[in-house]
Amino acid sequence: MKKIFYTSILVVLCFFQSFAVDYNASLFGCVSDGHTNNTGSIQYAINYIAKKGGGTLHFYVGRYLTGGIELKSNVTIELHEGAVLLASPSIYDYIGSATQKALLYAKDQSNIQIIGKGVIQGQDKIVAVHREHQASNGYVQAANPIYTPSLLAFENCTDIKVDGLIFQKADGHVQTYTDCKNVEIANQLIKTTENKAFAGIFLSNCVGVKLSQLYVDVAGKALSKDAKTQIQSIDKCITPDGKSI
Repeated sequence: MKKIFYTSILVVLCFFQSFAVDYNASLFGCVSDGHTNNTGSIQYAINYIAKKGGGTLHFYVGRYLTGGIELKSNVTIELHEGAVLLASPSIYDYIGSATQKALLYAKDQSNIQIIGKGVIQGQDKIVAVHREHQASNGYVQAANPIYTPSLLAFENCTDIKVDGLIFQKADGHVQTYTDCKNVEIANQLIKTTENKAFAGIFLSNCVGVKLSQLYVDVAGKALSKDAKTQIQSIDKCITPDGKSI
């Protein structure tokens, strides 16, 4: 009987382990000292979780320096209070398409969430200096938008939720959504005041967009969208002057 009992317990434990969906970023070698570049570790963690069928990658207190990260379907990023994803100061460290680069980027993916009470922070002034330096040496064209990265960019993605974070100091648009469906953007402080040419939230050919509980303090437009974008609802989204976005 004891053998049967222990065998049953082992089966149950294995069952629950196989469906474990929470992962601590530190287990993948991520270092929260604000200096170590975590791009490889974070990308490895996301790829691993995606291959396992999905789950949540948790970041706890600390500053996690990183370059561009490719988001994958069914993977949630949760930044807990006190956790900061700090963008690289180099314009070459971002990823994306031929027309758009970002710190966090996804294309042709679905069911992605970026949630929590943490911070996603760019280094706008330092990135701008690096861009101008590279342009003065003839390595890049300063006016090319791929060298003014967003903090977050989705292309042709479905079922996206970005909830409860602080986004600040973006060099380009803070958040960019192109050809996306079912997008929920909620409970955020979005603040970047350096570049009037870029928006807090940029939407192009998106449908099923819900905006709620946003405070957007940016130098450019709080919300920029094209005629094809269909916003389903806007609830309590304001700028510093108290006007709705």
